[in-house]
Amino acid sequence: MLKFGISPCPNDTFIFFGIIEKKVNTQGLNFDFVIEDVETLNSLCLEKALDISKISSHAFYYLKEDYEVIPSGGALSEQGPVVITKNPEKLKNLSTIKLALPGRFTTASLLMWFYWQKNFTDKKYMVEFMPFYEIIDKVTEQKADLGVLIHEGRFIYSLKGLHLVADLGEFWIKECSLPIPLGCIVCKKSLSIKETVNRIIKESLHYAYCHFDEAVKFTKKYSQELNEEVIKMHIQTYVNEFSFDMGQKGIMAINELIKKIPEDGIWS
Repeated sequence: MLKFGISPCPNDTFIFFGIIEKKVNTQGLNFDFVIEDVETLNSLCLEKALDISKISSHAFYYLKEDYEVIPSGGALSEQGPVVITKNPEKLKNLSTIKLALPGRFTTASLLMWFYWQKNFTDKKYMVEFMPFYEIIDKVTEQKADLGVLIHEGRFIYSLKGLHLVADLGEFWIKECSLPIPLGCIVCKKSLSIKETVNRIIKESLHYAYCHFDEAVKFTKKYSQELNEEVIKMHIQTYVNEFSFDMGQKGIMAINELIKKIPEDGIWS
């Protein structure tokens, strides 16, 4: 039995619907799915507790000795995390900014680090890491001055009276001319099952598209946002040609991301 970690976000549950619901041939492999926030998955992989998992591409920097990237099932896109605030005018007068970030090892936190180094050099920061679904409330209640939103949050923040400060996806693409490598699927090198798992994921993804409404209904069991239009928008944004095969461009994007990580870490 292989422990397989995915997040509850719609793109993951859509992609892996066919496997979880036993709609596709798993070629003799048996999976025990662990469905957790991506930062929890990052931490579990750092403990080597998962055999296969969705992780943040940022986390791969710390996992590359023991895990290898599977080409399919990941999340690469031209749209990424967004930085939001309740009161844009207030930011100008702050010497220290309170940040709400979705986990130390998330790609969003790394992208925000890159953005901060170029745009907030005159400010100090106080960082609080928390589950991604708590950040909107934290900023709305003005317990944080800036928040970085991932998953469904990027589609609904304006409905909560929050304002866009920066699109970190646009920032990344302007810097690197590569898609944003938000997350990827990895498996333990010691298992030698990369090619088999890759084929199974592709079959599951194909099944989800062929049974789209059924797959969307399945994602609602796990999504933080139950509005079907938001869920479909999420899937359309983050399930794309890179989900079938990230290709050389996807590998380049991950390598470009992790080579920029400073040796002394981020948000110290």
